[in-house]
Amino acid sequence: MTPGEIADAVKKIREKYDEYIYKYFKPKTLKGAFEERYLNALKSKVDISSFLLAEISVIEELIAREEERVARNPLKKKEPATQKKGFADRILEENMKRIEKYEDVAIHPDANIEVRRLLGALNELDVKYWGPLAGVLRNTAYSMNSPGMINLESQLRYLGNLTDTGVPQRLERYLSMLRAFPRDYHAIDREEKEYILEVSFFLHDLMDILDIVCESYQDTESVNLEELKMIMNFIEGIIEDFRLKELKRKK
Repeated sequence: MTPGEIADAVKKIREKYDEYIYKYFKPKTLKGAFEERYLNALKSKVDISSFLLAEISVIEELIAREEERVARNPLKKKEPATQKKGFADRILEENMKRIEKYEDVAIHPDANIEVRRLLGALNELDVKYWGPLAGVLRNTAYSMNSPGMINLESQLRYLGNLTDTGVPQRLERYLSMLRAFPRDYHAIDREEKEYILEVSFFLHDLMDILDIVCESYQDTESVNLEELKMIMNFIEGIIEDFRLKELKRKK
């Protein structure tokens, strides 16, 4: 096999594992195990052509077994070709539609779609709403010079501002994990969940302050409540769309 054919074969195997994992709800560690075997094959200088042909046969056999298992299920045979999607599929599809409105920041082809879209939401908050928010809060106890807002602005930069590496500082380790070979899929999953949790904490902390401002300055003209509520609606929308409502700090 030529170098180009080897690269194509490896890509095909990875795509087959992605299909197998997604379609049949298999653990991501299966793909990680292939990556480890491939790395060991390169180190051992075995015949890569034979190795990859065997690996293609393995993943195709795994998929074939699952397809055969599904075909043997009598319930499946009775269902029409136009059967409705399963409950889990519908929920996943609905969740994806809810976050499509946010920019898909291309930090890495294999990065979690929720992480990429959440980063897009933070970028929109920063570019479109943070400046107006500073104006709204200027004559309150929570101006951008107050300790609470200084801390939140720092968090926004840490979580959402792209650096020279192509990701915000908080995601630099995540990007390194995605570029590593072989990948540690358990560590990657953990890093994704921790990032989403930290963003959720940030958004809820910000909403706590804005709720206080909204309640405390009802009877004054020093705060543009209409603009404040518009900004709050955007932040609440992120929390709802990414299902972060219950992910708050323990008080």
